[in-house]
Amino acid sequence: MSGRKRKERGLFGIVKSKSVLFTFKPRVGEEYSSDSEDSDYFPGRQSTDEDNVERKKLKAAKKKAKRTISSDSKSSHTRSSVRWGKTLQTIRLPPEILLQVFIFGVQSEGITRFLPQVSRVCKEWHAVASDPALLKHLNLSVEGGGSSTNRGRVSTLTIQRLKKLLSSRDLSQCQMISLAGQTKLKAGHIKSVLSHTPRLTSLNLRDCHVSSDILEKLPELTPCLERIDLSHLPTFGETLCFGHIEKIVSTFGNRLVELRLGRMPHMKNRVDQLLKTIGLCCPLLEELDLSLSFVDVLIVSRATYIDMGELAKACPRLKELRLNRHNLEDQSGKTQPYNPAFTNLKVYSQTEQIHDSNQHPVFYRMFSNNHLIELNLSHTNLFPSRVSSSGVKSVRKLYLANMRWGESDAGELDRCMSAWSESLEILDLSLSMLDWFNQELHDCFLQPRHWASLNMLNLSYSRLEAKTVVCILRNCKSLETIDLTACRKLPRECQRDFHQTEFKCLMKTLC
Repeated sequence: MSGRKRKERGLFGIVKSKSVLFTFKPRVGEEYSSDSEDSDYFPGRQSTDEDNVERKKLKAAKKKAKRTISSDSKSSHTRSSVRWGKTLQTIRLPPEILLQVFIFGVQSEGITRFLPQVSRVCKEWHAVASDPALLKHLNLSVEGGGSSTNRGRVSTLTIQRLKKLLSSRDLSQCQMISLAGQTKLKAGHIKSVLSHTPRLTSLNLRDCHVSSDILEKLPELTPCLERIDLSHLPTFGETLCFGHIEKIVSTFGNRLVELRLGRMPHMKNRVDQLLKTIGLCCPLLEELDLSLSFVDVLIVSRATYIDMGELAKACPRLKELRLNRHNLEDQSGKTQPYNPAFTNLKVYSQTEQIHDSNQHPVFYRMFSNNHLIELNLSHTNLFPSRVSSSGVKSVRKLYLANMRWGESDAGELDRCMSAWSESLEILDLSLSMLDWFNQELHDCFLQPRHWASLNMLNLSYSRLEAKTVVCILRNCKSLETIDLTACRKLPRECQRDFHQTEFKCLMKTLC
């Protein structure tokens, strides 16, 4: 008996005789557990009815909290909790509001990223994600492959993904679709997409494989088109001919608002005929792009004589006109502006062409009291100051990169700055290697002019000295960025792009 007691184990499995690790001995005056004056505890106190009531309240509160957490986890995510004092109210978004939120998400993030995620949240969100109205504006362009207004968010579209999209989604209400940059899609795949979109009004096939079969079937598949972009890589244009393009213009001409036919090799010698067709068939046209590819034409090419005045009469709403690498001369030989001129024109681009001194470019006769958003004459020998007095009143974005002026043309830059300095926001003077460029630019910013709007200045690859940069930074307080890349006359550490927060360090280095 005594042996069993000796082997008994107590706390932590220790033999009972060794289980006493330490003992407590209360000090004198500390027999109570609390020294607080308002404490109602004393040794031997018994529970009362008041304690039982408090215990029940606490238990009920815990159960209520558990039910709230459980219901919130099972509820729809369209509900949001709003607390007003001690009350808790739940608000449910109406389906039409949630649909608008989803439409914004599809347009900003893309259908392939946004819809698969939100459709798995709850049943209500899944129902809204299946609404055909979400696909009114469908952007499937490769990132960076679309235009500036179409923010591409999709990687290269495979045939399997395209088939899954066509089988799982209703595209009957689609009004805008962009496949820009999807070079892996063949003509048959593009045709299958168009067969599912009878209400299409805007089609972007930039850099896609466009065949003559697609152009022939386009009026039948999408009879409501108002915006067409068929600009493509030069290697994609072997199967197209001028007759197909002319048929598209004549078929959709009455409703066409935007037409982009850039980088098509067969447009090189037929631009005059195409402009006549556009003038006869497209009275509502607002945006026109007929730019050629740099591999299709030399910078010095044969001039095309046309009458742009007829186009101004036929297309009075024209706001954007891009004729890059076209050598267009006025057949009348006059110098005064057309009557009427392109009074609504906001964007004009005609780059990479050299005109003879005895020629009469159409550029000088196209404007009459215009306020341009963009004027791009880079890589040409045109003189923009000739249209500043009566033609162009203001310009926001001016691109004069690598201008082919001569040494006798000094003062042209100063005349442009004196006319448009108050309205300029972006100025591109890159690749300027003329001997008089540095001094004339220095004098332009040294004169007391108002540069309140200029925030971006590109002077890369130009003959620029330190004193000119210092003069620009001191007199142009609104400037945000300045590009000095490869300006060989500046210190090596200054040959890069600078932002406004770095201007002080740049000034110290140059001074």
